[in-house]
Amino acid sequence: MSRVYATFDLSAFEGKKVYGGSVFIQEQSAADCTKRAIEIWRTKPVGTTPTWNTAPAPLSKIDEVLTTGFCPASITFDVGTALRDAAANRQRRVTFEIRVPAQHEADPSYGRRLNWYRNVQATVQYNSLPTVDNARLYNGGFPCTQLKPYPRIGGTAHVIQVVGNDADDSDQRALRTEVALWPTGDSAARTVFTSEHGSAGRANTIRLPEGALVDGQTYAWQARVGDGADLSAWSKKCYFRYDATKPPAPTVTSSNYPRSDGTAHAPKGVPGIFTFSGNGKKDIVGFEYSWSGLGVPVCEYSGDAGQLVCPDPFSWPNTVRADAPGGTATVSLSPTGSGPQRLTVRAFDLAGNVSAQHVYEVLVPSSEPEVTVENGPPVWGQEILLRFRPRDGVTGVTEYEFVLDSGEAETRPAEEDGTAYFRFTATNVDGHQVKVRSRSGNGFVSPWTTWSHVFLPWPGVRSEVYPSTGEPSGGVGVPGSFTFSRPPGGTDVTAYRYAFDDAELTEVAADANGEATVTWTPSTSGWCTLTVYAVRADGSQYDYANWYSFQVAESAP
Repeated sequence: MSRVYATFDLSAFEGKKVYGGSVFIQEQSAADCTKRAIEIWRTKPVGTTPTWNTAPAPLSKIDEVLTTGFCPASITFDVGTALRDAAANRQRRVTFEIRVPAQHEADPSYGRRLNWYRNVQATVQYNSLPTVDNARLYNGGFPCTQLKPYPRIGGTAHVIQVVGNDADDSDQRALRTEVALWPTGDSAARTVFTSEHGSAGRANTIRLPEGALVDGQTYAWQARVGDGADLSAWSKKCYFRYDATKPPAPTVTSSNYPRSDGTAHAPKGVPGIFTFSGNGKKDIVGFEYSWSGLGVPVCEYSGDAGQLVCPDPFSWPNTVRADAPGGTATVSLSPTGSGPQRLTVRAFDLAGNVSAQHVYEVLVPSSEPEVTVENGPPVWGQEILLRFRPRDGVTGVTEYEFVLDSGEAETRPAEEDGTAYFRFTATNVDGHQVKVRSRSGNGFVSPWTTWSHVFLPWPGVRSEVYPSTGEPSGGVGVPGSFTFSRPPGGTDVTAYRYAFDDAELTEVAADANGEATVTWTPSTSGWCTLTVYAVRADGSQYDYANWYSFQVAESAP
């Protein structure tokens, strides 16, 4: 006689719900295929190989197979009851005894051999229970809270998001989210809203329908998730107050920047002092302002789990708190331009609702600094010296802030007369741009002004006696020098070829700086064109020539 004991480790199913299971055996041969009687029993778990004297005590018969049918055959036992009981009692091992019934056990005709390779196998039908992450509940772009006073939430309050989890791969993108919502103090009005096809580990969104929330009402809500087989427990409760009412527009006054009537001007070089007022409306907690208009407050689905995130209104640029609910705030502002300027102001409340805009228009005189080139016309590859000076009427300038092309902002302290200098080498073949503004000791910051220069793709020509201004200069018999400089990017210029009017080209060598100077004396008055080509070391000419035109006066002044 023989019996088979098989023990299975159930530790992998801890925390999961077991629905059923089967044990399989494969017959290798049978003494008599017309007879079959096999039972499967659950016994106490074993830890060592049992013997006839130490066989584990049977607990219950689970299943039996008495049919003859195919022989030898694959046989399946339903052991779901035993597996569910073991899982419910957190037993990490379950042992089964497979045997011939006691009344036939001594009859050799009921004997059979089992397939040595297939052994005894088991399958378990289970489900990993979905869970709600109580630390990842969101309402209108803000984390769940149970602390009073409950947060006021405005237009985004209809967005509720829940992060659920499920360990089963097949359920990772198939979570059902349920949110129960009710007015505080009226749990009988509890309403459940659902959303399908959520993803594990991500913020799954339920959008409350129109009319689900009443302005001024405080609500409680909680959530759970399901995977089609089981539901999680309900999450902790969250609370908020729905505030859909926009605050009234603020008023704006200024002690030194009069509202424009077409003739009244703001003082030059002085920051404006502006006072914003909530006019006693207790809902107003702060103000937002801008010289360039106000955008739309934006909440973004930018959280680490894809949740909606609404920033604190006071984290926005150009915001200021009221000194009390419905009170005032005073700011010192420098206009960002000249001429008619519009300061736009609006109020906001604790829920982030914003008011209509109030526009305060002023007439601002020009106060941008002046920029001049101090070392002659800009030449590619050479140093450019810029001089910054205050606009007339702007006093007390202490420094300049400037940006070369698209680089980082830099500052230069101003000298006693308010000027400052900036040197740089012209390395960009397309030219350069410098933005600059001044700062004064009284807090005034001027608008930006821009200096720029574009390099043309041919060699440079400059002459003090015969400048290319279109005005008559020099005179017949008056010699003038002409200096040629490299075209932008011309690092291999060794010479220049030039001609006045229709003369043949003449070549002149360039110096170590890539420049060459020639002297020419006109014999007639009127217009003259100087043609100049840059020449490479191999003798080839650059593609573009400079046709430098100027006008010779009839006689020297």
